[in-house]
Amino acid sequence: MRTLLAILAALLSAPATSSFGLEPSEIALVAARGNRESVGLAKYYCRQRGVPESQIIEIDISPDETLDRDKWRFAVRPEIQKWLKKNDPDQKVRCLVTTWGIPLKISAGKPSGMDAEYRKYLTNELTSRTQKLRQIASALDRLAGGSPLTDALESLPTEEPTADASSNVDKLKTQLEAALRSAQERIVKLPAETRRTQEAQLQQLTTAAGGATVLLQAINQQIRAREAAGETVPTQLLQQFELLRGRTSAFTELKILLDGRPPSFERDETTLRLLEQTGGLLACIDWLKTQEGVAKRNERGASFDSELSLVYWPDGYELLRWQPNYLRGAYDSSQLRKAFPTLMVARLDGPDLKTAKRLIDDAIAVEKAGGLTGKAYIDARGLTTLEGPPLEPGSYPDYDRALLVTAKGLENLKDEADESRFEVVLNDEPELFAPGQCPDAALYCGWYSLAKYVDAFEWKRGAIAYHLASAEANTLKEVDSQAWCKKLLEDGVAATIGPVNEPYLVAFPRPNEFFALLVQGELPLVEVYYRTKPFNSWMMTLIGDPLYRPYAKQ
Repeated sequence: MRTLLAILAALLSAPATSSFGLEPSEIALVAARGNRESVGLAKYYCRQRGVPESQIIEIDISPDETLDRDKWRFAVRPEIQKWLKKNDPDQKVRCLVTTWGIPLKISAGKPSGMDAEYRKYLTNELTSRTQKLRQIASALDRLAGGSPLTDALESLPTEEPTADASSNVDKLKTQLEAALRSAQERIVKLPAETRRTQEAQLQQLTTAAGGATVLLQAINQQIRAREAAGETVPTQLLQQFELLRGRTSAFTELKILLDGRPPSFERDETTLRLLEQTGGLLACIDWLKTQEGVAKRNERGASFDSELSLVYWPDGYELLRWQPNYLRGAYDSSQLRKAFPTLMVARLDGPDLKTAKRLIDDAIAVEKAGGLTGKAYIDARGLTTLEGPPLEPGSYPDYDRALLVTAKGLENLKDEADESRFEVVLNDEPELFAPGQCPDAALYCGWYSLAKYVDAFEWKRGAIAYHLASAEANTLKEVDSQAWCKKLLEDGVAATIGPVNEPYLVAFPRPNEFFALLVQGELPLVEVYYRTKPFNSWMMTLIGDPLYRPYAKQ
């Protein structure tokens, strides 16, 4: 526990990166030409925050919440690019603010020729690796004395992936391990010279099919069996185990780094080579089936604001899913930030024009009053505990633990009088906070009530809240919608975050990272958001005054 608290304290007290600190002169607003409310709101923000009115970009656009992908690509994006090139040649603008009347999301559009080429590439790679695995299985069958593994390979799905595609591969892996044990039992009874030859062949086949992971498991079982029998474990076996474990860990770290790179054939080739080392052909097949599913789902849609972040990127970047957010803290020392210049984007919008204007007024009023006061409400689901073994990144338990870490971090944040700055209310039960249960609410993060807002809160002016669920920002205008972003704004929240469509859990800013930076008070809202959200050209959007600093004076 002491180690955990030390980490939390370091996280909450770490200074902000000096390259940040957004100024009003670094902001430009995007408004709808001919829309009096849209342009009027942009001018109001300029007056209130000291942004030059000359930095309002008026574009021709319809007031619909969804913009056609081709209209974005061939009309809207070029118009914004043209304005920036003419009026900001030195690229001093770091943040764009979309206003009332600007679409909320961009449609997926039709798959491109590049998408078809990518799907063909995946099919060819899958066919090739499945054939290799069949050949390995045949050789392993002979060593194991007739394993049913080859028959199992024939049932490997080749149609569109289903929910059990991964489990089929897992079953195949289990059968491979059984064949390995059977072969080991048979080989150990052979004469020494023959045994050594077949053991080398067995290891080669096993590593090719299941990678270092399967071999690592087999060696671990041997070590445990010898220890249980009171035998001395050979030093060579222990050394081999540690070598494989270190290599597997290193490959896993490289895979995580690759996942953060822009999609490309080169990235996928490198990923497959790493997967062959760690999980063998089985892991490659599993990954390729997953990628096939991604390609067939045509996930080319995005929030307008997230796509707008990449307005400086060259045309033709991959739209298959998402792009890395190079403004995230993880890229502070990376040259990718310079190679792919990215703009921060926030939105002044809401169910009505009055609400959109209130976002500005509330932010300024709270700052003048000395900062945001009130309670922090964290709504976990009881899926894990604060301590315990590492969890799979991006999993439900992983994000549930992030909520627990958030609560603990806020509880331990002290002011100059060594008193707690926050009263934190943590709910770690499966049920959400009930209606009327959360008075004096300043901060909130929780999950999972899909498109069904629970009115549990009495919001303090300037409150910031977001809910981890799919498509909670898919509309801000539909009257009957119960989506969380719309209802939070209607009920008085000054800033919120949400996805316009299914984002997958990994797309959300991790609450422990987001709130840690927010309560430091050194960065405005939009920079907190962009330093903690993983992706651009994707589903998330931030609604609120980008310059809002609720804890600047605390």
